[in-house]
Amino acid sequence: MFRECRGLDGTLSFKETLAHIAFWEDFTVSFFFRKIDRGSCSPQPPQDFEKLSREAMKEFSRLPFGEVLARYLEAAGAMTDFIKNHWDDLTDRERHDFWIPLKHRRQHRLVLFQNLNRMMAEKDREQPLQGRPSLASEA
Repeated sequence: MFRECRGLDGTLSFKETLAHIAFWEDFTVSFFFRKIDRGSCSPQPPQDFEKLSREAMKEFSRLPFGEVLARYLEAAGAMTDFIKNHWDDLTDRERHDFWIPLKHRRQHRLVLFQNLNRMMAEKDREQPLQGRPSLASEA
């Protein structure tokens, strides 16, 4: 199924992209919740973030698509809720830093939609014309 196929240029599949974004957003929300807890020590980013990301992706790869989608939607909701409820609790520097994962997410989503559009166009070219609806037949 195309949702688990990598892009022609080797980009992440739909499932992998959702998993990657979910990982980043879970990490971001957790990290910034600890940042706004002024009573705790300021959290440091992990020494090897890429290693954590690879481990998370390995775990996600074993899950069915529906579970990955559910985790993505949950992470996206947590990110949205954090912004809505805690944006004003962040310092100017923390707000600036928060934009990094938001831009990262946007970039992955743009590539994902480009790849999905390309894959759907290829799928349409592969289907025989016979039996496919045309604009003329709909008129």
